[in-house]
Amino acid sequence: MAYTTTALVKASLGIPSGTTSEDTYIAAAISAAEDEIDKYCGRTFEPAGAVSARVYQPSTNVLAYTDDFFTLTGLVVKQDDSNDGTYGTTLTITSGFIVVGNSAPFNTIRSVSSPFPRYTTDRPTVEVTAKWGYQTAVPDAVQTAALILSCRLFQRRSSPLGVMAGVVNDFGPMRVSRVDPDYRALLSGYRRIGVA
Repeated sequence: MAYTTTALVKASLGIPSGTTSEDTYIAAAISAAEDEIDKYCGRTFEPAGAVSARVYQPSTNVLAYTDDFFTLTGLVVKQDDSNDGTYGTTLTITSGFIVVGNSAPFNTIRSVSSPFPRYTTDRPTVEVTAKWGYQTAVPDAVQTAALILSCRLFQRRSSPLGVMAGVVNDFGPMRVSRVDPDYRALLSGYRRIGVA
């Protein structure tokens, strides 16, 4: 599911819904906006699909930072105790590991029984099987930010080199600011800070 739609961008820009000549440009703007949002926030907001396994290198002996997952249902954590790329030891929730945080999205696993294995090979030693995703739906603020940024990127064709074509005030040509403050404000609470 996309963060916004072509129909919403057209409506916001005042482009009639039956006009298809701009659809390719709008689709490119939407894709670029979604990529920028993911990069700025350090996470993706695509709703989760099927349960799948991903591997991680623990950051410390007791902490493994993961991608976002939003439910503990189907959560399985295994570790590689022999540095051979197989995850033969299954940890039990509560007695072997806990999930840090009181509500979704979750993205930190803490070992509580014994340290996570860490090897000089830097091989990923923790395998997490989960239903990945931030939530079951894209948050409203993210959808709005995607719409704002998509419209801005689409209209960028009319402001080459950051100067708005045909718009001049007492001080000369109007320049387009680098960052939309509303876009950043909408996303400020969704940034994942300090995790590489």
